[in-house]
Amino acid sequence: MTTHDEQRRIWNEEHAKPHVLLQMDSGEASGGVVKFMDFLAGRNLPRMSGLEMGCGKGRNVIWLALHGVEAHGFDFAETAIAEGRKRATDAGLNGKEIFSVADATARWPYADASFDFGVDCFASTDIESPEGRRFAISEMLRVLKPGGHLMSYLLSMDDEFQKEMIEQSPAGERGAFTHPTGKWEKSFTADEIKELYQGFELVIQERMAKTSEFNGKKYASNHFWTVFRKP
Repeated sequence: MTTHDEQRRIWNEEHAKPHVLLQMDSGEASGGVVKFMDFLAGRNLPRMSGLEMGCGKGRNVIWLALHGVEAHGFDFAETAIAEGRKRATDAGLNGKEIFSVADATARWPYADASFDFGVDCFASTDIESPEGRRFAISEMLRVLKPGGHLMSYLLSMDDEFQKEMIEQSPAGERGAFTHPTGKWEKSFTADEIKELYQGFELVIQERMAKTSEFNGKKYASNHFWTVFRKP
């Protein structure tokens, strides 16, 4: 079982020298986040505040900020945040203000009811314990304003690469596996998603078909795209 410290080390190495998850090095916003913004308000966004947990190098946060959102993001990988701050500064934003180094499984450095919306773009997928995932989602619930929305974009049990890896390298928990790099990852069922985000009201859940690339090979994916609302 990959420990939390090992997970952090592996992610720091991957962000420093991307070689497995090349899409995480992209400067383009995730299609799931763009779809979420269209769901909320279209591209001409009002002045909203948003937070992404496990933001990596900040591709989504920077895109949101450039579209008028008071956007913030955090990640436990210092190398990712350092690069995110640089990319934000290059885009004319205040990288130090936007990004923070923080761990989703420890209390977040934000006040209660601070944000209009939140983004969980495959972040829960990489938290290696049920307790850690539950805590992270409870923190998201805490920092969102009443009526605020959360977009969850998660791997599914139908994704080809994940199915292959679960067979080759299962990691104890249902739907979980270990990458060749040692990184832990989990795919979900609809029932598991409902249980994890049980403090939220479900607004809409769809499946997003796409092609993902791992180690130079393309795989069909059918991710969960879900929008929740804080009561």
